[in-house]
Amino acid sequence: MLKKIARNAMSGIGFGSFSYILILLFKVQPIMPTTANIISVLVMSVGIGMVSLIFESDSLPWLAEFGIHFVGTFLLVAGMMVFNHWPIVPSFWVIFVALYVICWIIIRVRRYLQVERINTAIARRRQKRADK
Repeated sequence: MLKKIARNAMSGIGFGSFSYILILLFKVQPIMPTTANIISVLVMSVGIGMVSLIFESDSLPWLAEFGIHFVGTFLLVAGMMVFNHWPIVPSFWVIFVALYVICWIIIRVRRYLQVERINTAIARRRQKRADK
């Protein structure tokens, strides 16, 4: 379990950093980044990684897990924005949903590629056994 927590924390930091760089690139953040901004984004990112552990549950339907993750992610992002004194403007929703969708697409592609690599390795093993 500790390994899953560490993996999710690091993944959250990766996606949070990626999202923050996009926010800076498109000048969404109203001020220059400060140390407190960066640390708050990292803490928020770890939190999102922890919320992502909900997908490890076998007791909830996927849609419920997704809803919990979406709301949890929103609350963490909104909390980080309040902490940094950034205004939550109407365009925030568009940016939030766009970044959320982009991250989901990246996750799905990564998982697809991982499954393909595993399936290829299994097929090779089967072929080697059949050749013997």
